[in-house]
Amino acid sequence: MTAFAISTFNNIAPFVRPEAAQDTLTFGATAFISQKDLMKLTAGRSTGRLVEFWNRFSGVALFGGLKPVKKFTDRKTALGRIWHAV
Repeated sequence: MTAFAISTFNNIAPFVRPEAAQDTLTFGATAFISQKDLMKLTAGRSTGRLVEFWNRFSGVALFGGLKPVKKFTDRKTALGRIWHAV
């Protein structure tokens, strides 16, 4: 099962094993393994921060088809698009 970690710099990194993501937590990152976890994790964060998450990986080679955004229609749309991308 793949785990993901969100760094304090709004980067989302994948980890093949959830245990591997644990090391990043000591540096202030937060981990998630499902869309539901991502929703809980970002519940207190602004939609502006979700835009930052998106724009960090849009345009990157692996995510070449993703375009930067200025805002999302709503939180649910943002989280769905982010989860689908990762």
